[in-house]
Amino acid sequence: MLRGAAILGILVMNIQAFAMVTAAYVNPTYAGPIGLAEWWVWSLGQVAFASKFLAIFSALFGAGVVLMAERAEAAGVAPWRRHRRRMALLALIGLAHAYLIWFGDILFTLALVGLLAFVFRRWSTPRLLRAAAWLYAVPVLWGLLMTWLMHAMPEAGYRDLVASVWQPSAEQLAAEQGAYRGSWRAQMAQRVPDALQMQLLVVPLEEGWRILAMMLAGMAAYRSGLLTGAWSAARYRRTALLGAGLGLPLAAAGQLFHHATGWEMRTSLYLGGLFNHLATPLVATAWVCALIWLLKRGTCPGLMGRLRWLGQGALSGYLLTSLLCTALFYGHGLGLFGRLDRVEQLAVVVLVWALLLGLAPAWFRRFRMGPVEWLWRWGTYGRRSPLRRQAASRD
Repeated sequence: MLRGAAILGILVMNIQAFAMVTAAYVNPTYAGPIGLAEWWVWSLGQVAFASKFLAIFSALFGAGVVLMAERAEAAGVAPWRRHRRRMALLALIGLAHAYLIWFGDILFTLALVGLLAFVFRRWSTPRLLRAAAWLYAVPVLWGLLMTWLMHAMPEAGYRDLVASVWQPSAEQLAAEQGAYRGSWRAQMAQRVPDALQMQLLVVPLEEGWRILAMMLAGMAAYRSGLLTGAWSAARYRRTALLGAGLGLPLAAAGQLFHHATGWEMRTSLYLGGLFNHLATPLVATAWVCALIWLLKRGTCPGLMGRLRWLGQGALSGYLLTSLLCTALFYGHGLGLFGRLDRVEQLAVVVLVWALLLGLAPAWFRRFRMGPVEWLWRWGTYGRRSPLRRQAASRD
């Protein structure tokens, strides 16, 4: 259920990367002031969704590393060999996704970081949490360093940096829009450098540390019973309220900070982003505990059931989301890149949610796992599992 919810939540932020130029993801004022409705959509996304559902997905991935290793050991199989094969295959899927479909892929990063996370799987819960905290502090130090460097650099160099990253010129914006509105082949000139920037700069300097930290936190959450539903409903409710009560105001303070400093790159890009970085574990925990609390209470059983179906095919659902959104926004499809504002993008999010939640139960009534999960499992175990439910029952 949590994996299914994470797939839906991640799209709230990813839709901007599907639909708009790169600068729009970090700076809503990249092309000038925005309207009140767009401002509220942006702020809601930043406060409640930005990084939170990727953190949940990463934590679940870390819990899965422990769970799969335990199953391998119980079966008398060397867990590292199986894990290494699983991560290698996931990395290949991620590379294909990044360079052939959408540059914002996270699967390749999960695979690389997942290899490293395996080393920590036997650590105790307190030790995992301490390590996660230290790792999560690395982007804080990086952000403070980059903020100092931007204040220290010559004004001319800083203005060049703003023009290339924060507020691109009309010509740069038109070039990026033209590339993604072009044919699939024409998009490669923009998609390949964008994917390389993600994998060679963003991941090793910032995102990789966050993801590893959340994987270790997920291992701790699995061992503590948080992710297995072992806590009481009252404890989930209290933890959700505490996480939301601390995290949401902190994330909202970041938006006020951006506004007060006029969205200046020196202050907003890294220093302003630290508010949300620090709020993310708190708000992500609140989301997880609130969802499990609702599940334990039997609230919205139909929706929870659909989330469970989607979560069973989370990898396929993630890739299907990219196929749907690139077909909508890129030139080989409807070519709406740069033509929808954030309010209209939110309507697309709801539409994709409805489609995923409708397709998932229809698929799993006939099949045992998602199509990409089936291929991944085949490559991992070296044998084909029955895909159709009828075939499984005959076995």
